[in-house]
Amino acid sequence: MIDSPLVSDVPRPVGRDAVRGALVKATTELIVERGLSISVREIAARAGVNHGLVHTYFGSKDALFAAAIADINDRALAERASDGYPPIDLAWRRGGEIAKAVARVILESDGDMFSPHPVTRGWRDALVRDRPDLEPDEASERVALAAAVGLGWALFADHMCRALGMDSSSRSRVDERIAALVHDIGGVPVSSDVASPS
Repeated sequence: MIDSPLVSDVPRPVGRDAVRGALVKATTELIVERGLSISVREIAARAGVNHGLVHTYFGSKDALFAAAIADINDRALAERASDGYPPIDLAWRRGGEIAKAVARVILESDGDMFSPHPVTRGWRDALVRDRPDLEPDEASERVALAAAVGLGWALFADHMCRALGMDSSSRSRVDERIAALVHDIGGVPVSSDVASPS
């Protein structure tokens, strides 16, 4: 049995792929929840494996972090539409995972493990393709601004709504306005399945 406050009846993964997947998933969860100041032992406990397996399968904690960030990026990229645009609500999907991970990494690291990001580059390229009136620099500026609005709302929506005493119907209206801003600024097509950041 693993003695850790992070684990309760974690099923032990069996096999190389299952262990690697459990370590990446645990690392992602802990980065989102607590940032980069996590230990190999905490990650292993969350994954339900021996901490020595981090070094066996990844070589180092930094390599495991890189694998977790790559996994977040891969899932975000997989949600991109065939036209190159991300879903309008990508920043707040999975509980704001990408927004929280990006914020933690930028605030707590000397490097930026999310650059260059395939979603934002693909988004910019789609905008240049679909809006020939835009210069590439203006398309980059629009993507930067729209992404910042979406990421910021994913991070601060709950706080702002509590601070302002907003009810769920007010929150829904702001969610819709944020989606409209991301659409207007960044040219992201709006679909009917936009999820709320909550």
